[in-house]
Amino acid sequence: MTNDVRGYINYSGEKNLASLIISIEQKYNIGIKAIKLDELYNFPSSILSDDNKKRFIFTIGDDNEYYNASFLIDYIDYAPEADIGFPVMAKDRLNILLDALSDIIKITNASKMVIALTDSCQIAIIKKINFTEMREIIYADFETYQAPPDTLYEIIC
Repeated sequence: MTNDVRGYINYSGEKNLASLIISIEQKYNIGIKAIKLDELYNFPSSILSDDNKKRFIFTIGDDNEYYNASFLIDYIDYAPEADIGFPVMAKDRLNILLDALSDIIKITNASKMVIALTDSCQIAIIKKINFTEMREIIYADFETYQAPPDTLYEIIC
C-alpha cells in the first residue's frame, strides 16, 4: 500500500511557482513534484473540469526523490529511537503536511486547493471545506480513521 498526497491549486498572478515550491520543499524537508492532470487518480471529472487557466497540479512525498507520503500520512506513532527523517509522532508529521499545504495556499495566493489524502489513491469521500477549517477537519478525519482518510478535500480559500 502507498500513501498518496495529490492535488492542485488554482492561483492568480504571475508568480514564479518553481522557486516558491522549492522554498517550501526545503523548509519542510519534503518533495513537491508537478504532475499531469491524468495523474490525479480517481478524481471525479466534476472536480477536474474547472476552467481556471492558472493551475498547479502536484504530488507531495516524503522527500524530493520519492514522491510517496509513506511517513507523512501513515498516522502511526513510531518508537522514539526510529530514524525516519521526520518526527516519530503521527500528529506531528501530519502537522508538517498541513503547514506545507497552508504555505502553498498563502504563498501562491490560491483561490482553491483540491487535495486527496489517500491510501493507494482510493477516494471514498469528497468534502468541500473552507481554508479556515482545513486543519481541524483533516485532523478529525485522521483521528477517526487512524489512517489516511481516503478523502478528497476541495478547500475554498
